[in-house]
Amino acid sequence: MQYPTILEYVKAIQDAGNNLDKLAHLTPVLDNHGEPYHICDAFAVVFKMQDKSTGKYYTLKCFLKNQKERDDDSCCQITNEQNMVRASYSTSVKYLEKELLVHSQDKVGKFPVLLADWIDEKSMITFLSVNEDMTTSTIHENFNEAITDEYGVTYSKDGRKLLRSPKELDGNYSIKKDTKIICDWAFEGCTSLRSLVVPESVISIGESAFDGCTSLSSLVIPNRVVSIKGNLFCGWYGDLICLSPYFIYENNVLFDKDKSTIISFRDQDTTSYVIPAGVTSIGDCAFEGCESLNSLVIPNSVTSIGESAFSFSSLSSLVIPDSITRIEDCAFEYCESLSSLVIPNSVTSIGDRAFEGCSSLNNVVIPDGITRIGKSAFRGCKSLSSLVIPGGVTRIGDGAFRDCESLSSLVIPGGVTRIGARTFFGCSSLSNIVIPDSVTSIGDEAFGYCKSLSSLVIPDSVTNIGDYAFYCCYSLESLILPDGVTSIGEYAFRGCSSLSNLVIPNSVTSVGKCAFYDCSSLSSIVISDSVTSIGERAFWGCSSLSSIVIPNSVTSVGKCAFYDCSSLSSIIIPDSVTSIGDSTFWGCSSLSSLVIPDSVTSIGVCAFRHCSSLSNVVIPDSITSIECYAFSDCSSLSSIVIPVSVTYIGHHAFANCNLSNTLRQELSSRFGDKIFW
Repeated sequence: MQYPTILEYVKAIQDAGNNLDKLAHLTPVLDNHGEPYHICDAFAVVFKMQDKSTGKYYTLKCFLKNQKERDDDSCCQITNEQNMVRASYSTSVKYLEKELLVHSQDKVGKFPVLLADWIDEKSMITFLSVNEDMTTSTIHENFNEAITDEYGVTYSKDGRKLLRSPKELDGNYSIKKDTKIICDWAFEGCTSLRSLVVPESVISIGESAFDGCTSLSSLVIPNRVVSIKGNLFCGWYGDLICLSPYFIYENNVLFDKDKSTIISFRDQDTTSYVIPAGVTSIGDCAFEGCESLNSLVIPNSVTSIGESAFSFSSLSSLVIPDSITRIEDCAFEYCESLSSLVIPNSVTSIGDRAFEGCSSLNNVVIPDGITRIGKSAFRGCKSLSSLVIPGGVTRIGDGAFRDCESLSSLVIPGGVTRIGARTFFGCSSLSNIVIPDSVTSIGDEAFGYCKSLSSLVIPDSVTNIGDYAFYCCYSLESLILPDGVTSIGEYAFRGCSSLSNLVIPNSVTSVGKCAFYDCSSLSSIVISDSVTSIGERAFWGCSSLSSIVIPNSVTSVGKCAFYDCSSLSSIIIPDSVTSIGDSTFWGCSSLSSLVIPDSVTSIGVCAFRHCSSLSNVVIPDSITSIECYAFSDCSSLSSIVIPVSVTYIGHHAFANCNLSNTLRQELSSRFGDKIFW
């Protein structure tokens, strides 16, 4: 049997009194536009009907194709399915043959219906789709047994879903008959595709399915499409024809059928727009890329603004109404012309990347109701010079204010417990910041490249300073590390070239790799007895450091730990150290004397290379090996005692040293000439 279309059924129900037989006493419930209220899927359309004599509501289900429940014996299946989707109450179901008169394809015929008690709308929608997979997302498993046609377009094994097309697809293409779903990003980036035929079988189209199809001249949305996931057309501005009764397309704006949601704003010429008063939702990416739109009025009826709703648009200013409670992820991302914004007190959360890249934004007031600022929320807001974070904020996401180059001062509220990774990275004008006692952790790169930050008090509550936390804070002169800190992360203070002195508290057990790398003004540092390890390159390039005491608690000194500390004239290595690693004291050109404790068993490659002031060294009996270049280029080294315990000396170990000929001959006889070249 050839069944009517959705539109043909709608026309029949509009005159239900004349077109229904046994159910002629029922009248359709109308929607906001005066049309019969209905919902549908690929198999059926359901109308909400009322018996006005009793006030009772009913579901009238009309078929678009054969269904297994079109049988009195199987009507009980509907009740079971309603229970499965948790309908608000049970319902009786009755099948009526040849009940509805419909003008279909130039013919008049009577078609069957199912009558049931009306259940709540959410349950009815779920009930309609119980046996129909409407999902548009793809997973790796979808491609395992996928079918690829001669154009390189990939379909699911059963042919229901178009999964992906190659970006090289060009010319004209017709989607295979009986395809139901066009998946997310299916034709994304097909810049050479000029014509696309979408079959009437399609019922659902996924996110950004036609994104960037810049050569596509036109597109038709078939009449059976009931689901569209976000804005399908980002970057495509060809002619759109919408045949589906579930959507309204007018004046280059695509709405849902009730005009309560803006799905896609496609007018690329208009500079201003007033959203209609009945709209309650602005969909994901709805205004994305509207380069001409600089003025917009959002009515109080709008309660939600979707993800990326205005991203990459040219809005210059905006007032968000009090009806909005949350600004979603990427909502205003890269609105580079947006200079001012009013966020209402009703908003409690600012999503991830909400205002990222709004480079002209210089004035924004965060209302007191905000409790969360998402990841990278204001990243790259280069014109934002001042900001007050309200006291109710308890969470600031990673990178929230990254690259806010003009932000000069900030107070973090007392409810915040963590400063996340890269939160203030690249805030090059930030000279003053107050960290409250509630903060326990400073994340990786949290203040990296805060070039103007000259002083900072880290509260006692902080226990962890992450990797690169104060990386290249060139102006940081003074810093007090609290007793609660247990670890200093890798590169934590690298490049803090103005930092002159520092006390590492007793609570710290490890100094991370490159922690004070290139702190060229650091002249004094006290390492507490609690430290057990000094990481690789920890004090590399600390050219002002003149002396240092390594406490007895330290058992490990990493490679290049004091590399190029050119002012270091004295150092005490404790008995706890068992090896001196590669290049540990390379370039310590002021180091004139050295005591190596009996605990040390090996001296690494280039360990004391270019220590040009080192004149004498006593190697203890515990040493068994001296690696290559260990004392190479120690031009003042004239005296050295090497015990019999040493069985190996690497090549060039004493190259370019000032040893006497007698000593050179003695060492050559034991270890060969290679140790000198």
